[in-house]
Amino acid sequence: MTRTRWSCLPLALLLLPGCGYHRLDRQQRVGAWAKKGETIRLARFRNLTPRLGLEDRFTKALENRVVAASPWRLVAQGEPSRWVLQGTLESYASRPIGLTLGNDRMKASAGSASRVEVVVVASVELLDGQTGAVVLARRGLTFSNQYRVDQNFASFESRELQVVESLADDFAESFLTQLLEGTD
Repeated sequence: MTRTRWSCLPLALLLLPGCGYHRLDRQQRVGAWAKKGETIRLARFRNLTPRLGLEDRFTKALENRVVAASPWRLVAQGEPSRWVLQGTLESYASRPIGLTLGNDRMKASAGSASRVEVVVVASVELLDGQTGAVVLARRGLTFSNQYRVDQNFASFESRELQVVESLADDFAESFLTQLLEGTD
């Protein structure tokens, strides 16, 4: 009986580590930057795209997410902070992905876009506010969304703006989640 007990020991030691499942809300944060109460400043996004105003929407979306769902206290531009978050909008593309064929009565509608895809590529860096050193960098974050084009061209611009705001919010949520979970 003693021999059986000792022969099961290697099997028990193998099973001891478990399956590797961990709840993220109970996992200790691994990043030194994720300490509650520290200050963070958002630098205005640089916009390298031809789309004017895009940087304002992405900066605002990230600001809203930091205030709502992060351990940090957001400070205004020009104030000293423990961390600095800066980003660059690298590209913006809006392209048709669906076409209407039109009919005989409306020749002008033949070949017009019925669906449009908007793609934004951004990079973000977390800097140490005291030394200026890059602590974490995420390059080439790509976000896309589609929308249906109604043939009333007056609504075209407003639908595109809604999609851009949705992309900015998706970007802010995704990046902040990666940052706080300490994924590399």
